[in-house]
Amino acid sequence: MADKAFLVDTTKCSGCRSCQVACKQWNDLPAEKTEFFAGPEFTNPKELSAITWNHVKFFDIDRSNPERPFWTIMHKKCYHCEIANCLRVCPEKAIYKKDGWTIIDQSKCIGCGACVNECIYKVPQVSDVDHKSYKCHACLLNPREIPACAFACPTGALTYDHRLNVIKKAEKRLEEIRKDFPNASIYGREQFEGLRVITILRDSPEKYGLELNPKPIDLVKAESIKETYRLLAFFSMGIPALKRVAYRMSRSMVEKDGRRA
Repeated sequence: MADKAFLVDTTKCSGCRSCQVACKQWNDLPAEKTEFFAGPEFTNPKELSAITWNHVKFFDIDRSNPERPFWTIMHKKCYHCEIANCLRVCPEKAIYKKDGWTIIDQSKCIGCGACVNECIYKVPQVSDVDHKSYKCHACLLNPREIPACAFACPTGALTYDHRLNVIKKAEKRLEEIRKDFPNASIYGREQFEGLRVITILRDSPEKYGLELNPKPIDLVKAESIKETYRLLAFFSMGIPALKRVAYRMSRSMVEKDGRRA
C-alpha cells in the first residue's frame, strides 16, 4: 500500500453512503445512534466519530442552473497528511506512519485529545467507551487489497490507486468537467506537503469548508507542550485518566505563556 492514495470525485458521488456501510462492516464498527434534526442538510450522523470513519455530507441544493439542480456532496475520511499535525503533537507517540498512512496505536493512546485539537479537518475522535482515539487507517490494520470504502463505491466516485496515477486522473477529470463546473478544483496535491486523499470538487475548497493553505502546527509549541506533559505525567503513576489531566494542564500552561509573551 506504499505510495497509494484515494481519489474522491464529488461529481460522481450519488450520496448512497455505500462507503460508510462498507467501512463499518469490514472494521466491525457499531452503528451510530442518530437523532432527528431540522436544517438544510440531510446528513446523519452529522460528522465523523470514533465509530464512523467514513462520512458523506450533504450541503444545500445548488440551483444555479435551473435545468440541472444538484446536491453538493462531500466524502470525508482521514486525509493522511504527509506532515500530520496529529502525529507531531501526540505526547505518547501513539500515532505513527506506515507506508505513508497515518495510524493510531490504541494500545499507547491515553485519550488526551491532542490529535483532535490539532487536526484542522477534525478527523480523529476520542471514544466515550474506552477513551481511545480512532480514525480511518486505510484498512492497513485489517488488511485487504482495496480498502472497503473504495471497493464498495458503485459509481466510481471513490477509487484507489498509486498516488501519481490518482493525481493524473484528477487533472484529466478536472478538464472534462470545467464546462459544467467552471470553478471546479482539486484538493490534496499540496496541502500539508501532500494528502493521501485527493478530492475533485465542483467548486472552490472554501465552499466545502476546506482550508486552501493550511499551516502545520508550530513545532516549538508542540515540543513545549510535550515537554511540560512529560514532567507532569511523571506523577500520574501510569494511570491514563491522570495522564489526560496532565496533558490538558500542559496545553493550558503553554498557551497561557504564549499569550503573555
